[in-house]
Amino acid sequence: MKLFPRLIYIIMVAVFFASCKNEPIMFDRSNSFVGFDVTTVAFFENSASIEIPIMIAGLEGGGSATVSYEISVDGIEIPAIEGQDFTIGAGGTVDFPQGAGYSNIVVHPIDNDELTGNKSFRIKIASNSKNLPLGRENSVLVVIRDDEHPLMNWIGNYIVTAESYGNPGIWDETWTVSTDPDPRSFDNLLISGIGAPGSDTIKATLNLDEMTITLSPGQSIGDVYGFGNVAVYKGSDGGGGIIQDEPLIGVIEEDGTIRIDLWGELITEGENQGALWDVFNTTWIRQ
Repeated sequence: MKLFPRLIYIIMVAVFFASCKNEPIMFDRSNSFVGFDVTTVAFFENSASIEIPIMIAGLEGGGSATVSYEISVDGIEIPAIEGQDFTIGAGGTVDFPQGAGYSNIVVHPIDNDELTGNKSFRIKIASNSKNLPLGRENSVLVVIRDDEHPLMNWIGNYIVTAESYGNPGIWDETWTVSTDPDPRSFDNLLISGIGAPGSDTIKATLNLDEMTITLSPGQSIGDVYGFGNVAVYKGSDGGGGIIQDEPLIGVIEEDGTIRIDLWGELITEGENQGALWDVFNTTWIRQ
């Protein structure tokens, strides 16, 4: 039986400024910062130009500002090389005529005919003309996906409709999932986002001859529901339990759609260890 209530955490952050009744509310400059609003951007190498937003949080009208950025491939296993794999806005700077708001760093991917795997680089904020502090997201990882990959049709972002066997229509779930190629095998996909954003990554193997997708049993997706670590197994017929020693097998379609029935989730640690979260019939639609 699925555990209830599910824990939903809503974090509300408010900033209050003391003022008299007839005095205007003033923005404290110490609250201004420079940063990105995403940590990762991914696109195929045959995509059109990509705009990556960068922001200065503050009030407009404070005079123009310029933000400088730099490219880094430190620590990246398969680096994207500027001029070979991509070009980027000239000068390494972004202008903010009003001194705040959003502007864009424009990346132009360069397509090739080689199977190289995904390549990545990082954009880091180096400085700004107003000496504002950097926000928490002061760099962004840019992933250029290889469009020659044999699994290209199934690489990308998905909306997954998970229809519950335990309580159809009431316990249904919707997941926003991303699939990425495994750098160690052209037959595998790495899947993240099952259950909740930030879930542990699991691996699936695709067979293009049989058009199937297979997951080995017991792969962890983490504590995505707040009741302990969850692992993925094949569910039993009717959705009343899981089968621990059989792989979970689904089907794939040429348009990128994935269908996996009897997707079982079992809590594997903590005071709820051994409890079945649910079994789902899942449909994955590529975005």
